[in-house]
Amino acid sequence: MTTQADPALRQHMFALAPLRVWLRLLREHGGVAPRRRGALARILLTSLGTLPLRLAESAIHGRRVRRTPIETPPVMILGYGRSGTTHLHNLLVCDPDHAGVTTYQAIAPACCLVGRRFLEPLIARQLPAKRPMDNMDVSLDLPQEEEIAIAGLSHQSFLHHLSFPRAARRCYDRYAAMQGLTPREIERWERTYLDVVRKATVIAGGRRLVLKSPSNLARVPHILRLFPGAKFVHIVRNPYVVYRSLTHMFRRILPPNQLQEIAWEEFEEHILHAYERSMRRYLADRFRIPPGQLTEVRFEDLETRPLHELQRVYADLSLPDWERARDHFAEYLGPRATYRKNRYGLDQAVIDRVDARWRFAVDAWSYTPPETG
Repeated sequence: MTTQADPALRQHMFALAPLRVWLRLLREHGGVAPRRRGALARILLTSLGTLPLRLAESAIHGRRVRRTPIETPPVMILGYGRSGTTHLHNLLVCDPDHAGVTTYQAIAPACCLVGRRFLEPLIARQLPAKRPMDNMDVSLDLPQEEEIAIAGLSHQSFLHHLSFPRAARRCYDRYAAMQGLTPREIERWERTYLDVVRKATVIAGGRRLVLKSPSNLARVPHILRLFPGAKFVHIVRNPYVVYRSLTHMFRRILPPNQLQEIAWEEFEEHILHAYERSMRRYLADRFRIPPGQLTEVRFEDLETRPLHELQRVYADLSLPDWERARDHFAEYLGPRATYRKNRYGLDQAVIDRVDARWRFAVDAWSYTPPETG
């Protein structure tokens, strides 16, 4: 259990990234706002102070991690942010044959093996007890997006738009849509991704990984190249609700992490752009996934009949041991039966905005606009 930290004292989510990553980000995405220089100084000092842990991890565990085989192809959860990906991720990792990148590994990807005794209590004090955007539990042992770990190892991550929001379009186009990258840059990104997955495999004792990163929605061909036998679960949610949930989320998570100032209207355009590009890419690329390796779930169905939908996922993807996994899913779901997600009012202006940019997604999955009010 974590305790609620004072937001003013909470460290930046990528403060444990190597100093070279931060210097590259500053060079590539521009400077920081004057009032954010203190935050940047704390980040750089933290990065420098944890250098011995990163060096020790590389020396002690580097060769073992690099040589770790990924014997069982992962299950990849595809879905844009705020579409129920975290709920599905938490569920699938309840299967004792499954594991994921933990929140601890995601936050400290370069030193999670050697630094746990020292770092874990420090990180735990920085974590909120609940996620600020949806009140879901936060724990260092819960599964987390592998993209956070990638951002903690490399400048090649879409998530760095949280620090440098003026570069949000560039971050998305290059490191989610993978546009404009040289073969060498793609190879470097793939190597980082595999480093994260191999280390998670070591931590999990070789169990099948369930991976979840909204950025993967736009890079299915790259994921298939890394893991030709991967199983994919795509989860979709009503785009009108997703839009309101995304704007709510970014209003909560952007201020503590941003190092640049940006007008909300400008960032809102980025939200529209990224979802539109990701969904169009997925609709075009899903046919590349071999038969038997993709199934699709509607969040609304997973919410109302979770065990039925999970059984269908297991059947569609030929995942083993459904009967055993079902008991673990039921145990997880039981205490959460009373959980109530956020409810967002939708006015006609929001519906018009979504219709102008995302109507293709509304139609692709036969959604309808919710009632206004």
